[in-house]
Amino acid sequence: MSCWLAPAAFLLDRVTKAWAVSALKGNWPEEVWPGVLRFVYVENTGAAFGVLGGRQGLLIAVTGAALAGLLIWLFTRGRSAAVLPRAALWLFLGGSLGNFFDRLAYGYVIDFMEIRLFTFPVFNIADTTVCVVFALLTGYIIFHREAKPDGG
Repeated sequence: MSCWLAPAAFLLDRVTKAWAVSALKGNWPEEVWPGVLRFVYVENTGAAFGVLGGRQGLLIAVTGAALAGLLIWLFTRGRSAAVLPRAALWLFLGGSLGNFFDRLAYGYVIDFMEIRLFTFPVFNIADTTVCVVFALLTGYIIFHREAKPDGG
Protein backbone atom coordinates (compact mmCIF):
# COMPACT_ATOMS: atom_id res chain seq x y z
CA MET A 1 0.00 0.00 0.00
CA SER A 2 1.30 3.43 -0.89
CA CYS A 3 -0.28 5.40 1.95
CA TRP A 4 3.20 5.76 3.56
CA LEU A 5 3.99 8.36 0.87
CA ALA A 6 1.74 10.95 2.53
CA PRO A 7 3.49 11.01 5.92
CA ALA A 8 6.91 10.73 4.23
CA ALA A 9 6.22 13.77 2.01
CA PHE A 10 4.74 15.70 4.93
CA LEU A 11 7.72 14.92 7.17
CA LEU A 12 10.29 15.83 4.50
CA ASP A 13 8.44 19.10 3.90
CA ARG A 14 8.33 19.93 7.64
CA VAL A 15 12.00 19.09 8.20
CA THR A 16 13.19 21.19 5.25
CA LYS A 17 11.00 24.13 6.26
CA ALA A 18 12.31 23.96 9.83
CA TRP A 19 15.82 24.08 8.38
CA ALA A 20 14.85 27.05 6.18
CA VAL A 21 13.54 28.98 9.18
CA SER A 22 16.66 28.31 11.26
CA ALA A 23 19.24 28.76 8.50
CA LEU A 24 17.71 31.31 6.14
CA LYS A 25 15.20 33.53 7.94
CA GLY A 26 16.73 36.96 8.43
CA ASN A 27 19.85 36.01 6.45
CA TRP A 28 21.06 36.64 2.93
CA PRO A 29 20.12 34.08 0.28
CA GLU A 30 22.46 31.11 0.07
CA GLU A 31 23.77 30.23 -3.38
CA VAL A 32 23.63 26.45 -3.82
CA TRP A 33 24.47 26.34 -7.51
CA PRO A 34 25.44 29.85 -8.67
CA GLY A 35 23.18 31.13 -11.40
CA VAL A 36 20.92 28.08 -11.12
CA LEU A 37 19.61 27.49 -7.58
CA ARG A 38 19.67 29.42 -4.35
CA PHE A 39 17.94 29.12 -0.99
CA VAL A 40 16.06 32.20 0.19
CA TYR A 41 13.44 32.46 2.94
CA VAL A 42 10.01 33.66 1.77
CA GLU A 43 6.65 33.82 3.56
CA ASN A 44 4.01 33.24 0.89
CA THR A 45 0.50 34.39 1.82
CA GLY A 46 -0.94 33.29 -1.52
CA ALA A 47 -1.48 30.06 -3.40
CA ALA A 48 0.53 28.95 -6.43
CA PHE A 49 2.40 31.88 -7.99
CA GLY A 50 1.06 34.15 -5.22
CA VAL A 51 -2.55 33.92 -6.46
CA LEU A 52 -5.10 34.97 -3.80
CA GLY A 53 -2.38 36.56 -1.66
CA GLY A 54 -3.63 37.45 1.80
CA ARG A 55 -6.84 35.42 1.42
CA GLN A 56 -5.89 32.80 4.02
CA GLY A 57 -9.46 32.07 5.12
CA LEU A 58 -10.52 31.20 1.59
CA LEU A 59 -7.35 29.19 0.91
CA ILE A 60 -7.76 27.23 4.15
CA ALA A 61 -11.44 26.47 3.47
CA VAL A 62 -10.92 25.37 -0.13
CA THR A 63 -7.76 23.39 0.61
CA GLY A 64 -9.27 21.73 3.68
CA ALA A 65 -12.36 20.65 1.76
CA ALA A 66 -10.30 19.36 -1.17
CA LEU A 67 -7.91 17.42 1.09
CA ALA A 68 -10.79 15.91 3.05
CA GLY A 69 -12.43 14.85 -0.21
CA LEU A 70 -9.19 13.33 -1.48
CA LEU A 71 -8.63 11.44 1.76
CA ILE A 72 -12.17 10.03 1.69
CA TRP A 73 -11.70 8.99 -1.94
CA LEU A 74 -8.34 7.35 -1.21
CA PHE A 75 -9.80 5.26 1.61
CA THR A 76 -12.90 4.27 -0.35
CA ARG A 77 -12.67 4.19 -4.14
CA GLY A 78 -8.92 4.80 -4.31
CA ARG A 79 -8.19 1.29 -3.05
CA SER A 80 -9.25 -0.09 -6.43
CA ALA A 81 -7.26 2.45 -8.45
CA ALA A 82 -4.11 1.42 -10.30
CA VAL A 83 -0.90 1.54 -8.27
CA LEU A 84 0.74 4.57 -9.91
CA PRO A 85 -2.23 6.96 -9.71
CA ARG A 86 -2.99 5.83 -6.17
CA ALA A 87 0.64 6.33 -5.06
CA ALA A 88 0.76 9.73 -6.81
CA LEU A 89 -2.37 10.89 -4.99
CA TRP A 90 -0.97 9.79 -1.61
CA LEU A 91 2.18 11.77 -2.41
CA PHE A 92 0.02 14.75 -3.40
CA LEU A 93 -1.89 14.49 -0.12
CA GLY A 94 1.31 14.54 1.95
CA GLY A 95 2.79 17.50 0.12
CA SER A 96 -0.45 19.43 0.21
CA LEU A 97 -0.80 18.78 3.93
CA GLY A 98 2.64 20.38 4.39
CA ASN A 99 1.49 23.69 2.94
CA PHE A 100 -1.91 23.38 4.63
CA PHE A 101 -0.14 22.99 7.98
CA ASP A 102 1.80 26.20 7.34
CA ARG A 103 -1.35 28.15 6.53
CA LEU A 104 -3.05 26.93 9.72
CA ALA A 105 -0.02 27.38 11.98
CA TYR A 106 1.52 30.59 10.61
CA GLY A 107 -0.91 32.23 8.18
CA TYR A 108 1.56 31.80 5.32
CA VAL A 109 3.53 29.07 3.55
CA ILE A 110 7.30 28.84 4.01
CA ASP A 111 9.11 28.77 0.66
CA PHE A 112 12.87 28.62 0.26
CA MET A 113 14.07 27.24 -3.10
CA GLU A 114 14.57 29.60 -6.02
CA ILE A 115 15.43 28.62 -9.58
CA ARG A 116 17.71 31.29 -11.07
CA LEU A 117 17.82 30.09 -14.70
CA PHE A 118 14.46 31.71 -15.42
CA THR A 119 11.78 33.64 -13.56
CA PHE A 120 9.89 31.25 -11.33
CA PRO A 121 8.33 31.68 -7.89
CA VAL A 122 10.22 30.54 -4.79
CA PHE A 123 8.93 27.10 -3.77
CA ASN A 124 9.31 24.26 -1.25
CA ILE A 125 9.25 20.46 -1.03
CA ALA A 126 5.43 20.37 -0.84
CA ASP A 127 5.25 22.32 -4.10
CA THR A 128 7.77 19.94 -5.63
CA THR A 129 5.62 16.93 -4.74
CA VAL A 130 2.68 18.54 -6.54
CA CYS A 131 4.81 18.97 -9.68
CA VAL A 132 6.09 15.39 -9.48
CA VAL A 133 2.52 14.13 -9.10
CA PHE A 134 1.41 16.19 -12.10
CA ALA A 135 4.21 14.66 -14.20
CA LEU A 136 3.45 11.12 -13.00
CA LEU A 137 -0.27 11.40 -13.66
CA THR A 138 0.25 13.08 -17.03
CA GLY A 139 2.61 10.30 -18.09
CA TYR A 140 0.21 7.67 -16.80
CA ILE A 141 -2.72 9.16 -18.72
CA ILE A 142 -0.70 9.49 -21.93
CA PHE A 143 0.99 6.09 -21.87
CA HIS A 144 -1.44 3.86 -20.01
CA ARG A 145 -3.50 1.76 -22.34
CA GLU A 146 -6.14 -0.55 -20.97
CA ALA A 147 -6.80 -3.71 -22.90
CA LYS A 148 -10.11 -3.53 -24.73
CA PRO A 149 -12.64 -6.25 -23.91
CA ASP A 150 -12.40 -7.62 -27.45
CA GLY A 151 -8.63 -8.06 -27.08
CA GLY A 152 -7.79 -5.14 -29.43
